[in-house]
Parts: sequence; structure tokens; C-alpha cells
Amino acid sequence: MPLMKKVPVIFLFNSPIASGCDYVTQTMRLVAKKHPSLGLALGDIIFLPKLFTEREPWVVRSLRGAIIIRPISVLPGVRFRWVRMATYIVYALFLSLFMGLRYFGSKRVVWFFEPFHLPPLLRIFQSYVSIYDCVDYYPGFSEAAEREHVMLMRRATYVFANSLPLLDQLKKMRKDVRAVPLGFSDRLFTTSSSTVEQSKNIFTVGFVGSISDRIDFPLLQHVVAALPRVCFVFVGAKEVGVFGRKDNVERSFDLLLKHKNVRWINGVAKERVPSVLQGIDIGIIPYREHKLFNRYSFPMKTLEYFSVGRPVVATDIVALRQYEALGLLTIARTPDAFVQAIRSLYATGWDPSHQKRQRQHAKKHTWAKKINAIVSVIQ
Repeated sequence: MPLMKKVPVIFLFNSPIASGCDYVTQTMRLVAKKHPSLGLALGDIIFLPKLFTEREPWVVRSLRGAIIIRPISVLPGVRFRWVRMATYIVYALFLSLFMGLRYFGSKRVVWFFEPFHLPPLLRIFQSYVSIYDCVDYYPGFSEAAEREHVMLMRRATYVFANSLPLLDQLKKMRKDVRAVPLGFSDRLFTTSSSTVEQSKNIFTVGFVGSISDRIDFPLLQHVVAALPRVCFVFVGAKEVGVFGRKDNVERSFDLLLKHKNVRWINGVAKERVPSVLQGIDIGIIPYREHKLFNRYSFPMKTLEYFSVGRPVVATDIVALRQYEALGLLTIARTPDAFVQAIRSLYATGWDPSHQKRQRQHAKKHTWAKKINAIVSVIQ
């Protein structure tokens, strides 16, 4: 991956290191093999005194070849934007100065994924080649996210989208946006154990991912109540108030858990995900389709379900329509249709030929292919 020999790269990201979203760590893993890489973990900011009460405190850590720096605020109230921004700016200035001295005269790259907090920081790194690796449709997240997204679309040297529907939306603002493959942990699924972690005595419908406000909880209430003999398993940590937004995730999920046929596994290590998926009969993606942030996303779990050859029932996510047309998943556009799709798969099963084609499509989306596609453009 020859990204202009030994060019140093700074990654700016909002997702906490412990988050299940591994697009940050996987990208850093591959880039750090060839280039000095530093990451500023904006989402892990902490007020200094609280650092000493953490179970596993950290300030600087090595992660897959990259050095990650955690912002430590000397001001209380990191829940307030101005406190966070003051801390981020100090750290960005320090990193810019350090990289300027350490790699004087060399081209430098700043690589980021989400718009949150980024426009002021991008000004600090304005002499860098900047890469906006856009992984979701952020204008659909909130008005604040849309404003920041628009600024980054104007200022970034390069902008990349990880699906064609997302590309179509971003091109309305900037014509030189390029599409790259969505990456997922293909190596994990080809080398993992096939141990089944669910009982096969009960027909099981599973969801693996963060329990957040992306999920259509009213839909799930209808589906779970209509299928009392089917076991529904949700594997993932609850993410409440993502990026500072208020939501009803806690209450909505608690109501769902009151059903006797619903189980919750509060997150698993990434390396266990393939074996967990081996234990389900159907994978579901019950996202709120009217929410634009979801509608133009490309859920990575789709490829994970495909890798283990599981049928998928999803709400109407634009990027998944191509797979519906190929007969590789079912898009259910109403709650009753969602119930009927599960009943139909329960009755007929899933043809091995579909499983083979699912795996073939999953192999088109690897982290290496995504990073190589980006590097080939910016060389």
C-alpha cells in the first residue's frame, strides 16, 4: 500500500476505542503497517480527576501499530461542547507542532471519519492532505452534524463514500466524491472457530450490533409479540445518547426485554462474533428507515451475516436493495411483512446456493480493498 513513502498520518475520530465500530481501528491497522500513525481519540475525552478512578485508565496507548492519544481535560464539565472543543484544540495544536518538527519538510495526512467537532481542528491541519472517509450519511443525524458535514465537504482535500447510495447523496454537494468498498473483518470470519454459541433446539432470530436509537423499537415490539415461539437474541452494548443526543433507548429496550422470548447478551469480543452468528437462524437489521442517517447507511452487519450464510430480513435501507434484487436478503417494508418474512424462512429454510453467493459478495468488501482504493486516488 504505497501511500507516498513513509508519509505520517494523524487520525481524528469520535468513536470511543471500546466501541463496536471498528472502522477506525481497522483503518489504522492497515495504514500503520507502512506509515507512522497517530490517533487522537476525541470520543474518549475525560476530566483529569476522573482518570484516577477508572478501572483501566490510559493516556497514551499503542493500538495495532498506531499510537493513540487520549484528550485529558483540566476543566470540569466535558459534557459541555466548549469545554471539549477547548481541550481538542490544545491537543490538535500540540500534534501539529510535534508532527511539523518530527517530519519537517514532509507531506503529512490527516484522516477523519465523522464530522463532529472536526471543522475547527481541520483549520489547524490546513497544510495537511485531508481525507474525509465518510462512513455514514451525517446530514441525516442532526442539524449540528449537517452543518459540520457541509464545512468538511468544502474543505477536505478528498472525500470518500462507502456505498453508492451514500455517494449519490454526497455528490449533490461535491462532484469529485469517490466510492470505495465498505470494509469488514473478513479475516476474522475466515479464521474463526465455528463453535455454535446458541442452542439449536429453538429457532433463533439474532441482531448483532449496538443497541442504539438507530433501531426501530416499535417494529420490534410488533414482531416479537407476533412470534412468541421464536427466540430473539440481541448481542451488543447499549449506546445511549450517542454523540450527545437525547434518546429513549434505555426505556424502549427495557420494554422489549419484558417479552419472554427476548434475550440480551451485553456485548461480546469482536473475535467471538462469527461463532455467535453461527448460532442464529436469521439475522435482522431493524433500523428506522424514515431516519435519513439509517436510510443511506450500509450496515456492516449485512456482510457479517452473509459471511456465515444466514438469511437476512431488513427494513428498507437503500444500500441493501441491490441484495434484495439478487435474492440474497429480504426487505420488509411493513411490520407485518417483517413477521411474514421470518415465518417464511422458518418454514422453508435457506438454500445453500444462496449461502454461497452471500459469501462471494462479502469477499468483495475487505478492509484492504477499501484502504487500497483510497490510497490509489491520493497517490
